[in-house]
Order: sequence, then C-alpha cells, then structure tokens
Amino acid sequence: MSVTEQLRELAHHGYPSSGAEPWHDDLGGEPFGPGGDTSLSDAARPVTMYGFPSAAVRPTESQAARAQTRAELATQMQAIVPGRSEPGLEGGVSSQVGALPVLTPGQIEADKAGVTPRPQGAVATRPVTQISRRGTAQTMAVERPETSAVPHEPAPATTQVPRGVYPSTRTRVARSSKDKLKSMIRGDAAPTAPMRVVDRLTATPFHNLRRFGDSNDRQARRTLNFALRLAETMFHYGADALDVENAIIAVCATYGVENLEVDITNQSVTINYVAEITETGKLTAAGHNKDGTGQVTKSRTSQDVLDDPNTYSHTVMRVVRSWTDNYAGLANSHQLVTRIIEGTMPLKEAERELSEINAQPKPYPKWAVWLATVFAAATITTAIGGGAAGALVASVSSVLVQIVSSKLGAWRIPEFFALAANALIVTLAAMGISSLGVDLSPPKVIAGGIIMLLPTTRMVSTMQDAINGFPVTAMGRLMSTSFAFLGIIAGIALGIALAGYLGVPPIDVSQSSFTPPDALTNTVFMLISTVLVAVTMQAKPRHLFPAVVAALAGLLVFHIGGDYGLGARLDTALGATTTGCVAALLAARSRIPQTILAIPAMTYLLPGLSIFRGMYAITVEAETTGQGFTGLINAMASIVMMASGVVLGHYLMRPFVERMKIFSLRRNRRR
Repeated sequence: MSVTEQLRELAHHGYPSSGAEPWHDDLGGEPFGPGGDTSLSDAARPVTMYGFPSAAVRPTESQAARAQTRAELATQMQAIVPGRSEPGLEGGVSSQVGALPVLTPGQIEADKAGVTPRPQGAVATRPVTQISRRGTAQTMAVERPETSAVPHEPAPATTQVPRGVYPSTRTRVARSSKDKLKSMIRGDAAPTAPMRVVDRLTATPFHNLRRFGDSNDRQARRTLNFALRLAETMFHYGADALDVENAIIAVCATYGVENLEVDITNQSVTINYVAEITETGKLTAAGHNKDGTGQVTKSRTSQDVLDDPNTYSHTVMRVVRSWTDNYAGLANSHQLVTRIIEGTMPLKEAERELSEINAQPKPYPKWAVWLATVFAAATITTAIGGGAAGALVASVSSVLVQIVSSKLGAWRIPEFFALAANALIVTLAAMGISSLGVDLSPPKVIAGGIIMLLPTTRMVSTMQDAINGFPVTAMGRLMSTSFAFLGIIAGIALGIALAGYLGVPPIDVSQSSFTPPDALTNTVFMLISTVLVAVTMQAKPRHLFPAVVAALAGLLVFHIGGDYGLGARLDTALGATTTGCVAALLAARSRIPQTILAIPAMTYLLPGLSIFRGMYAITVEAETTGQGFTGLINAMASIVMMASGVVLGHYLMRPFVERMKIFSLRRNRRR
C-alpha cells in the first residue's frame, strides 16, 4: 500500500491512541496536543484578578509552530481526501487528521535510551482493536508506514499534563463507614509494635541528644560493652531502674546503636542489639534498606530485618551482685552521660572517664563516715524528743553497731543476720540503761537507731521502680528490702525477749508516741541529721546544701500541716511531695539524679517509732496484737508515701525543668 493510500485510510479511521480515554481539560476547550484544535483562538481561558482587567492569553512559540504545522498538514490532506469532512468543522477537515500517537512515559524513556528496537525492514503492522475516537465501532487492522528512515526528533514538551492519563501515586482510597469505625476502635498499629528507643527518652534529662556518628559491627559491640559497664556502675551506686535504662538508651543512640532492647531485673542488665549490614559493610538506617550507593531503595519492616540473612545481633549481660552508698560516683556517672549526649565526646574518651570514675576514692574516709553515723543517731534521737541522755545512749549503741557490722562484713555474714544483730544491740542498750534508772525514753532511742539501720535507698528505689513500670525489678528489690526489714524486726523482738528474760521491766508503749519537743528544735536537728546522713551516703560536699534546702521545705510544710490538724498521713504525703519537688529542681540545676538530694532530705519522715511500736505490741502485749500490725502497716504506708512523693515531685517539676534547660541553652549561646 502506498503512502497516499495509507494517509487516506488514516483519514477515514483516525489514528488510534495508545489506550488513553478521551479527556476534557478544566479550561473548557481542547488543549494544544494530539487531537487538539489547530486554531490559536481560545487556547486558554484568561485569568481575571479582582481589580485588574483581563489580559489576553498568547500561545508560546512552540504552540504556534505546532498549530501552523497542523494547519498545513490539514490543507494537504484536504487535497488528497476530498469530501471527507465532519459537520461543524471549518474546511471540512477532521481534527484527527495528522494526529500523532500518544505514548506512555515508559515508552518515551525506553525510546530515548535506545532500548526499544526500531523496524529496519518491512512495514510493521499491528492490529488495532481499540475504540476509535470517531465512534463506538471497532476499527480494523491498520498497516503503519515505514518511518525508520525518518530522523528521530523529540516532541516539544507540553505545558500541561492531562488529568487522568497519569494517575497520582498517593491516591487516597475511600473507606467505608464500617472501616472507619473499626479503625477508631482497634487502631491501625499493632499493640505490641516495638517503640523506637529514642522515643523512650521523652521527658527525661537525656532527650536532647546529638548523634556522634554511625557504628559498624565492631564499634557497635564496643558501644554495647561500654553501656553495660556504665549501667553496672550506676546500679552499684544506687540508681533506680528507670535512670539506668535511660542512660543505656541515650549512650547507645548517641554512638549510632539504636535498634536495641534493654531488660533490667533486680541484679542483672541485659542488652539485645539487632542490626543489618550490607555488602559494603555499612549499617542501614532503621526501617530502610540501603544499596551500595547509600540511597534508600525501599521501606522495610522489623520482621524483614530479622528474616534477612545479613542481619546480625549482639546480646550482652552483666550481673550486679553488690550495692554500696556512693552518691558521688552516681553523680559522676550521670554527668558523664550528660556530656556524652552532647555529641562531642568520642567513645574512647568516655571509656577512659568511666574507668576514672570507678577508680576514684569516695569523698569521705571511713572514720568520717563512722563519726557521721554516730552523730546522726544522736541528732535524730534528739529531734524526736529523746533528750540529751537518749542522744548519748544512741551514740554509744551506734559505736557498738559499727564495730559489729565491720566484723560481720569481714566474715561474709548475710545482711539479714547483720541487721538482726545490730537491732538487738540497739534494743538491749536502750532498755538496759533505762533499767539502771537513767532518765530516757527507750522507744525513742531505739527509733533513732532503727532509722540509721533502715535501707532507705533501696526502699525508695523499690517504690520508684514499681511506679515507673519495672515490676520485675521492683519485686526483686522488694524481696531484698523486706528481708532487711524483717531482720531489723527480728532483732528488736529478740532484744525485747532477752530483756524480759534478764528481768528488765517492760516499756510503756505510750512513751513511743511522736511528741517532738517543739518545731524549731525538731527542724534544726533534722537538718543537721540530713547533712550527716548525706555524708554517710558519700554525697559530694557541694550537694549537701541543696539536700538541706529540700529537707527544710518539706519540714516547713510538715509542721504547718500539723498545726492545722491535717493528720499524720496527709502531713507525710505533703511533706514528701514538697521535698521531692524542691529536690527535682535543685538536682536538674546541678545535673545530678534526684535521688542524691531526695533520699537524705527524707530522713525526717522515716517511721522508726512506728516500726518499734508495732513490733513491741506484737511481741510483748498479746492483747494489742492488732494495734501492732496497724503500726507496721502505717510504717509501710509512710515509706510508700515517701517514694511516691519523690516520683510525683519529679513529674510535677518537669515543665519548670524544661524551661530551666531552655534558659541555660540560651545563656550558653550568648557566651
């Protein structure tokens, strides 16, 4: 078939498109392009802005050239095919004459890249079964002319992409009302989906961290080992589980190790790290897969990462078998984490500083701690109304307790028996000297000794872990604390029984009521005891004054509540919350954990008298057994209130702490 016959056939049937349905532009007319109008009038609707006359729209040079070419082609085709016209068109020429095929973007790119072979021999034919633009009838097979000899010339770019031909890649699927209701009730995310470790640092002192860099396989293992040693150090020095977990996550995320899980129990810390490594040896980003060029290729789920054969994991664990009161070391380790998250400390330097923290001696020697313990027992006894004689007896019994504790510790005697022996010494000393005719109150002397024997740090940490969502750690510490508490009670019971066997007259339980001499004396001696207790816990000298300030605030609220008759339990709750709030603010200012200031400041709330009164009522006076259990329950309630006040004060002061940090950052920028 000749070219003239082929053009005549095209004029009869119209050139088919590549499968795109006819579309209508929003402007209300045929645009420039295949199948469009060849005239230049009404090419686009002029845009009229308010207050300005409408401007005439002029076509571009490429559009004018294409329109002129189409007009010339239509004139030629009119001479070849006379009489073939459509009603309503000028000159009787179809608008489909001379239309070029509409190609898909993939075909265009393949043609530019030379992937699609062009016919070199006979004429390529292709049956067309699509609907013609002229009507709904099926078109016949059309032989396409040979165009391989024609030089390839890219078509000019159009100024507008037809809507509907190229669908959007983010099409929003309409959901039914039933699906919307299900999503509102159940939610889209799985309830057990893992949380990003960095999200756990929200509302913590370590949430504004800066990444130091990514880690490879060896660096990731080294980071995990360092984080584990840091956690062991903090646990050994008395930190609670939440502070330890936050420190681990902050350090690992700073050094590029994020896909991890932390499990903390009573005496062990376990860290599991899962990472994906590519052929180039670089760690991939969380939730993405990277090729050799480092560009993100596709999204991946956590299960895809676990199923990938290139995925490797590390699990490290450390058991903490001992505890010691060293608040100076705890403060140094916390400040080390604070400097690490600033993103300027290499891992090697952090390891060196941690080794120095563990090698540093305690701020106070043993003899200073001994003296502080003796004077603390005397001042506490004086503060609760024991008098001068009671303070002297408490000092002497405290010296004996120190000697016996050191001997039992050297013999590796369990803590239960050591605390029972110490409580026995305090009880026998108070009741024995009282039987000699010395004017003192044995219950208050024993109460002062009990306060010094109580594992205050572990009791408060137990309640903190339970409140903060660490039930396993809380139960482990609760068992340890409970046996220490039972050891003290067993020593008191044994001392009362031995005193009765030796003929010591019984004690009047009414003497054990908390009747302090006056608010001023109680406040002064309790503040002195706060400083001494902080020394026994090895707090730094510069942290003694903030602890005194927190204790003073709580004491003022405690005594004011007592004057208004709020009751012992409500007074305890208000005093503990006030102390916790002030301790949180001062600790944030000094960049140390809140526990370092709150535990010594809570000394005035320790229920030594309630413990002794309950134990004495149970062991000696059978008719008051119920009152004895009530006294022990009240003592436990006071301990719970103390811990709750510390935690609640931390959360209440969070907005103020955040504002303090913002002011600190602005001040550092100005410098």
